[in-house]
Amino acid sequence: MTRFFSALCCALMLGGCTYSVHQVALGNFDDLPPNARMRPIEVDASQKVVLATGNTDFSDEAMQKLAAACPNGQVMGIQARHSTDLGFVVYTNRMKISAYCVETDTKTQ
Repeated sequence: MTRFFSALCCALMLGGCTYSVHQVALGNFDDLPPNARMRPIEVDASQKVVLATGNTDFSDEAMQKLAAACPNGQVMGIQARHSTDLGFVVYTNRMKISAYCVETDTKTQ
């Protein structure tokens, strides 16, 4: 019985990894100027968590990277994906954000 329990524990530790998508959020293109140029941007951030001791700073980091990727425009059409890679004792939170940087052409105004 002890041998069976030891084998079961080893199997769970080695094969107990899963992947979970928690949320996918989509934005829209309200008030898109007629002379706007759209450039796709994509950012991601992650956080390793050990024994459920983590915070949500990784999502703030992703939003800061998104704003930095579009310094002279407006971010529109945001698609945010929050997922987790689950392990035995350690898991990784991931935030991936795709959007468009909309820049207005001031020369044609």
